[in-house]
Amino acid sequence: KIYQYNMKGYLMKMTVDLNGVLGDVVSNILPKLNKEYKTNYAKIDINEWNFPIGGVSIGTHLKRYFADPVFLLTVPVIEGAKEAIKKIMKDHEVVIVTGRPNYTKRYTYMWLVDNFLFNGVIFTPNKTVQSTGCDVLVDDSHGYLNKFRFSGGKTIQFVQPWNLSHLTDNCAHFWSEIPDMINDI
Repeated sequence: KIYQYNMKGYLMKMTVDLNGVLGDVVSNILPKLNKEYKTNYAKIDINEWNFPIGGVSIGTHLKRYFADPVFLLTVPVIEGAKEAIKKIMKDHEVVIVTGRPNYTKRYTYMWLVDNFLFNGVIFTPNKTVQSTGCDVLVDDSHGYLNKFRFSGGKTIQFVQPWNLSHLTDNCAHFWSEIPDMINDI
């Protein structure tokens, strides 16, 4: 392999999704929703982003909870993400990308600074090579991955219960796999 570094000395500029890839928002919201609706769902039960709890999709519930700073600041970090991002940043530029609403920016940024090293944050529902300026996307949404790939980028799908029926050809089940996958792209 011949490596070409960009002007900042990095091999590649990669973007990493926040919800479901760096932060475990589903594990954070489920106990609250189970209590509110007297259900007993586990993360493995959430097999699609529109999974209904109390007649409302989990995605809609998340939008409601995103207005709560305490919720945003207490999202658990996905196991292994901190260590892997630190390792990746030795050679690559890392930009966090999220489709979270703009009103979450302050507390989202605080959570990111408390938990990760990174080179930037982009709030956008449009994850493409052009909108992010990045070469590689790590995401759990097959829709975003397909859009990024179609725009000319490389992708790694982070496997979650809600994407098991839409797996791509380049999947990671654990963060410990991702640094080597990036170096092989």
